[in-house]
Amino acid sequence: MRIVYFTKGRRGTKCLVDILEAGYSVCCVVAVIREKEVDEICAKYEIPVLIPENINTPELEKKLKTYQADLFILAGYNKILKLPIIEIPPLGTINLHGGKLPEYRGAAPINWQIINGETTGGCSIIYVDEGIDTGDIIAQEIYPIKADDSHASILEMTLDIFPGLLLDVLQQISSGTVKAEKQNPLDGSYYSRRYPRDSQIDWNGMDDIQVNNLVRGMFGPYPAAFTNRGDVKVEINETELLQETIIGIPGRVPQKRGKNVVVIAKNRGILVQDITVNGERMDPASFFRIGDDLY
Repeated sequence: MRIVYFTKGRRGTKCLVDILEAGYSVCCVVAVIREKEVDEICAKYEIPVLIPENINTPELEKKLKTYQADLFILAGYNKILKLPIIEIPPLGTINLHGGKLPEYRGAAPINWQIINGETTGGCSIIYVDEGIDTGDIIAQEIYPIKADDSHASILEMTLDIFPGLLLDVLQQISSGTVKAEKQNPLDGSYYSRRYPRDSQIDWNGMDDIQVNNLVRGMFGPYPAAFTNRGDVKVEINETELLQETIIGIPGRVPQKRGKNVVVIAKNRGILVQDITVNGERMDPASFFRIGDDLY
């Protein structure tokens, strides 16, 4: 089985190594940007690398057809393929999606699952169609999201899950034993892209649980949840829900607790445990003053 592999980021790199070590034939890699690790892998296995500005051109369609691939795999690849590209390989085009389906279609599913307070998430492999994550589900593994999990910890979990899941799917495709589950495009939800400004904490509008979920959901490779003290942007890396109830003005710092501070959310106080200011991580109590108003 000949494969054209579309990649970006750690998910793509990790799964590429695993399928090559398992003996699968990757005849071309299509990347979004130049990545050193991908270049090194492809040099080792003598695999050509393409980095097209536009994936959906007649020229690229013609080029991809020359590889005579049986299957296209998208792993972390974040450009949308149109039907002429999707339909090139006879065994189809599959995508590794980092969210539960059909509940979490679209962008940043790991972040959204944590922000929404989910207690489970999902790693999914689906056939690609013209919709956004609406193709038939080939395989899906559900994992727990614990109260202290962050985007960073869940990302690591998915990087452990996806390689094995992909190898299982490739075995099914090779043997013709795939039993894919159709999705109803009207079921579930589509989540749109998140921008850095979306991570600003709204102390007046968000309760302590929502603040904590936003902080957990953004801690990791994405821009962190943040607030402002005056004209200084403060990234919030870690918070903890308080057992006792502290009431006050939303956004105000009423207490210091050792190296930490309490900040009032919409309903009650929350403990802020770790911050970054101007690129430097520090203890909140060393930066905030009692009476500070954050926004």
